[in-house]
Amino acid sequence: MVFLLFTTTLVLINLHQSSSWTLSSPPSQKVPTVGRVQANNIDISAMGCGTWSWGNRLLWDYDPSQDEEIYDAYKYVREAGISVFDTADSYGTLDLNGRAEILLGEFEQRYLEEKAIAVTATTVTNENNFFSNIFSQNTTPIPPKQQVATKFAPYPWRITPNQMVSAAQSSLSRLQQDKLSIAQLHWSTANYQPFQEKALWEGIANVYDEGLCEAVGVSNYGPLQLAKISEYLKVEREVPLATAQIQYSLMTYKDCKDMNDSCDDINCR
Repeated sequence: MVFLLFTTTLVLINLHQSSSWTLSSPPSQKVPTVGRVQANNIDISAMGCGTWSWGNRLLWDYDPSQDEEIYDAYKYVREAGISVFDTADSYGTLDLNGRAEILLGEFEQRYLEEKAIAVTATTVTNENNFFSNIFSQNTTPIPPKQQVATKFAPYPWRITPNQMVSAAQSSLSRLQQDKLSIAQLHWSTANYQPFQEKALWEGIANVYDEGLCEAVGVSNYGPLQLAKISEYLKVEREVPLATAQIQYSLMTYKDCKDMNDSCDDINCR
C-alpha cells in the first residue's frame, strides 16, 4: 500500500481495494463514500487529499483569492468520507510558509460549523413534521474526524531531536489542534547528511512520546531506509510506523512494487 501522487493532490489509497469516487464527479450527484483501512495502530480513510499547492506561488501560482474555491473542493472530499489530509510544515512559499496547515485548520473549523447548522436545521424541520420525525433519517451525518498527516522537512538546521518536537508544536498551532494523526519525516538525509538521520528518527519518536501525534510515518524513503527506521522505532522506541509515502506512477511502478512489498513486511501502509 502506497501514497499516489497527482499534480495538485496526493492521494492515499489502499491498492487492494477499489473506489468509484473521482474528483470529476458532478456535485449534483450523490457522492460515493470512501471506506476505511487500518494503518498499523491507526484507522484512516482509504483515500486522502494532498495540499502541496495550497500557498505555493512558485510552482502552483497560488493566490489567497483562490481560498474559497479550495474550500469548495475541501467540502466535497470531506462529504465523500475522506478524512486524511497530507500536508507539510514547508508547504507555502516565502511569506506564505505553513499556509497549507493554516488553511486546513480554518477549513475544518468552518466545515464543522456549517455541518452543525445543517444538522440543527434538519432536526428542527423533523420536529415540526410528525411524519418526518417518525419515518425520516438524519440526512446530515456527522463526518469522520479530520486526520492531518504533516511532514516535517529535514532542514539543515534541524539537527537535534527537540527541534522536531518544536516543529510539531508549531504545526499544531497553525492547525488549531492538540494532536496530529500522523507525524511524518519528509525525506531521508542518509545520502547527503547521514549524521542528521538518527536525530530525525529520535525527534519523530519524541513527537509521538510527547503525545503530539497518534502515529508516525515517512515520506520519500526507499525499502532499505524504511527497514532501518522501522527496526529503530519498533525495537528501541516502541513507536508504531503507520505509513510510508512515495511517488507512484507508471514510470516508477517497479520501485513502487518493491516498496509495497516492504510495507507489507513491516505492517505499514
